[in-house]
Amino acid sequence: MGRGWLTPQLALLLAHAVLVQLVSYAMRPAISYAILDLGFGPVWLGVATAAFAVPPLLLAIPSGRLTDRFGERAPLAMGGAAYVGAVVMALLWGTTLFGLIAATVLLGLGVLWSVVGEQAWVMRDAPGGRLDAVFGIYTFATSSGQMLGPFLLALPGGSPQSPPFELVSWCCLGASAAVLVLALLVRSTRRLADDERDATPERLAPAAWRLLRRPGVVSALVTSSLVLSSLDIALAYLPLLAQERSFAPWVLTALLVARGLATMVSRLSLGRLTGAFGRRRVLIVGSLLSAVGLAALALPVHPVLLVLAMVVYGLAAGTVQPLTMSWMTMLTPRHQRGVGASMRLVGNRAGQTAIPLLVAAISALGGAAVVFAFTGLSLVASAWLSRVAPNDATSDDDAIGDAASEP
Repeated sequence: MGRGWLTPQLALLLAHAVLVQLVSYAMRPAISYAILDLGFGPVWLGVATAAFAVPPLLLAIPSGRLTDRFGERAPLAMGGAAYVGAVVMALLWGTTLFGLIAATVLLGLGVLWSVVGEQAWVMRDAPGGRLDAVFGIYTFATSSGQMLGPFLLALPGGSPQSPPFELVSWCCLGASAAVLVLALLVRSTRRLADDERDATPERLAPAAWRLLRRPGVVSALVTSSLVLSSLDIALAYLPLLAQERSFAPWVLTALLVARGLATMVSRLSLGRLTGAFGRRRVLIVGSLLSAVGLAALALPVHPVLLVLAMVVYGLAAGTVQPLTMSWMTMLTPRHQRGVGASMRLVGNRAGQTAIPLLVAAISALGGAAVVFAFTGLSLVASAWLSRVAPNDATSDDDAIGDAASEP
């Protein structure tokens, strides 16, 4: 990326990122609808959300080490294969709760391996002084897929309150096959230099522990986890909100597309925002506004106002996620950035496991409205944690390497 913004390899990676998110953001709401259509209550939506996160939680750090040793192509290919398996599972056994949960597990693994490979690739090639802009472009691609995926839910053939599950799955099967092909075409980044390679034999647990001991790492991980978990909960529980309020599937599509478009806009302007106001201030304000936008979904208002709330949430949360990526990059030596990316995913998946299970219990008290009110409140904590984020945009491997040598 130092030779130009859009190299052929970067273009392949960005296309891969778009399709990965497109499949996830079409299949996961479709699976939520299918669970409700089978007669299972909102508690099972929380269980499905946790099922998406638990296997990646266990495998994230080993996946990062695999990436550091063998390059990014390996996890990218594994992610593509898991995606194909997930959609095939949904097509064959999508009329059973077991099949839907199993498909969700495979989707979670597909996202894990795909995102570890993508983020490690970007983290290694990102110019130190342009981290926010580079991650803004990458996450713009991911949010493009997040915006396009929900359009599949509006395809004809479904019931008045549910999308056509089988048709959505067939479309996602084609997209998943394309993900696998693109994964095989993406080349791993350059091999480590001799001095960096000498550092890689450190065992996995000590390497992860060294990163956790760095000031700011835990705060970055928890901030990222809270924001991503909120999006995960929105994906799982917006279908419940739509059914509770008798909204047609196109209303859900409008909500998710509005969030995706708003996130794309925020990420295009991310470099300018951090340049003008500083990373820390953007993180704090973004977390607070995302809390307001998500909590507003609990209000019994017209769907147009709910769409506006999702726009606020998308604009705000869309700035936080890429900034936590650059925050982690600044704290991680280059030869450990696969582990750094996977640790970030571990934190995300831990939140995606614990918070949805907590929310599942809360949903029994008041349905989707209580879920969104509680989740919005949790985002206030991410604003508080963001107070320790680095406020400048300077980062280079020498500075990171110096930090790595400290006890």
